[in-house]
Amino acid sequence: MSDVLPAVVAVLEAARKDGVAPALASAVLREGRVAHASWHGVAAAAGAGGPGSERPLRRDDLLDVASLTKVMATTTLAAQLVAAGALDLDAPVAARLPGFEAGGKERVTARHLLAHAAGLPAWRPYHARLAADPEAARLLAPARERPPAEALAGACRRGRALVREAVLAEAVEAPPGTRALYCDPGFIALGLLVERVAGAPLAALAAARIFSPLGLASTFFLDGTEPADARRRGEDRTFVPTGWSQARREVVAGAVNDDNAWAMGGVGGHAGVFSTALEVAALGQAWLDALSGGRSVVPASAAAEFARRDPAVAGSERALGWDTPSGGATSLGSRLGRGPRGAIGHLGYTGCSLWIDLDAGVVCALLTNHTHPGGTADKGRIRGLRQRFHDAVAESLGL
Repeated sequence: MSDVLPAVVAVLEAARKDGVAPALASAVLREGRVAHASWHGVAAAAGAGGPGSERPLRRDDLLDVASLTKVMATTTLAAQLVAAGALDLDAPVAARLPGFEAGGKERVTARHLLAHAAGLPAWRPYHARLAADPEAARLLAPARERPPAEALAGACRRGRALVREAVLAEAVEAPPGTRALYCDPGFIALGLLVERVAGAPLAALAAARIFSPLGLASTFFLDGTEPADARRRGEDRTFVPTGWSQARREVVAGAVNDDNAWAMGGVGGHAGVFSTALEVAALGQAWLDALSGGRSVVPASAAAEFARRDPAVAGSERALGWDTPSGGATSLGSRLGRGPRGAIGHLGYTGCSLWIDLDAGVVCALLTNHTHPGGTADKGRIRGLRQRFHDAVAESLGL
């Protein structure tokens, strides 16, 4: 692909050399056309694969997009259901998801979940519950002792049930609508709600209603409860490793990095999607098209409401599912998203981001495996890279 912005290449190459991430992929769309696409580093880094396993990263190598799942799958499905009249943003979730009322959640709505304003905790180690269950515990066995995927479908179903029980029982820490706190449990619950309303598993819904209509052949969940389908999707594909998992005692490659999503069989409302930079950008373009009144898998009737900051919590920078730039330093950098319409975006723990400048009509996707090999993120380093990347994009495009 010949569309390359030299200043962007320089930023990403410097990050690779500085060890910010072993693999980096980027795509920038402007008015629906590719303005930049580049791939840097290696598809397998030290600690993953045998000798000689490293090779230059390619455009079709798959990265775990982590929490970009929240917007690429769960939020987009929720917007479709709202537009169809199947999901009421302001009705109690418990009315559609029995058991969710436990722990003071009887007034929590889908809007609260989407805006990270349900009052739930930021995170819980739900995967730890699997250790006490003979069937589900097989998912936590070291890779060399773990049965093949075909033999783990039951363990995945059991693990998913255990996480579901925990999320339904989770108690609020603050009254719904009184604070905005980024919250994985809320999006796990939202995924369960979407499944309940739509009557199908989240992975199948995302494939049928989003990824397939957009032609995103390299974007999918690896659903451990459907091992034949997961094997077919992963066949002859290279998955970039994302680092050490203490819970699974292995370097993760070809499986979801997030341990709670892994405990759910690889599919959660908060994490689990694999993709490429160009396809993540294409999903962002679908939202931009909808917000511009064009045809899209994202319903225009819902897109505008989802892209607005939630007014319920004073000072919140969260829209519905999406983040918006803060007034000060932001991962979007100092130049993009400064127009009257602003920007929407999201980050992923593995080192990924998707930002959409609504005035300039620019979509920026940056995918990395920043968490490899150690398994943890250095927030300062990855934030600095994101800022430099977006500023280089803006400078190159004259924004």
